[in-house]
Amino acid sequence: MSFQSQNIQVTIEFGHHATFRKKPSAEGYTHDWTVFVRGPEGSKIQHYVEKVVFQLHESFSKPKRVVKDPPYQVSESGYAGFNLPIVIYFRSKEKPKKLSFDYDLFLHADQCTNHVHYEQLTFTNPNEEFRQKLLKACGVSTFVNVCTA
Repeated sequence: MSFQSQNIQVTIEFGHHATFRKKPSAEGYTHDWTVFVRGPEGSKIQHYVEKVVFQLHESFSKPKRVVKDPPYQVSESGYAGFNLPIVIYFRSKEKPKKLSFDYDLFLHADQCTNHVHYEQLTFTNPNEEFRQKLLKACGVSTFVNVCTA
């Protein structure tokens, strides 16, 4: 016996860019940086993303940053890189309602940094409402035959 399962795949970009300051700030900051979550080639992930939470290092004022509208990004200044947990919340009533990622916000001494990481997400048999949201954001639909014993 077999049945068809529908998968919807979307791609998300995580990344950051950092510029090196010619002269450190009074606080000793050597870089200005922006960390982001976005869709590739301008795809509108806000159709299926409710919000993105960036958990900055505890040394920052208000380290938990919640971004509910695009662009999903945070800009700050600093002098060192750190591990930055990112949680993406979906516009879905079904699980998964969120996904967590650990992002390495690294800085290069004396130079600028541009880094992008692509993550492909697969949602299996999403409900019709969420399926439409994924497809609006350039999601790709595939069908898979599933065999049962």
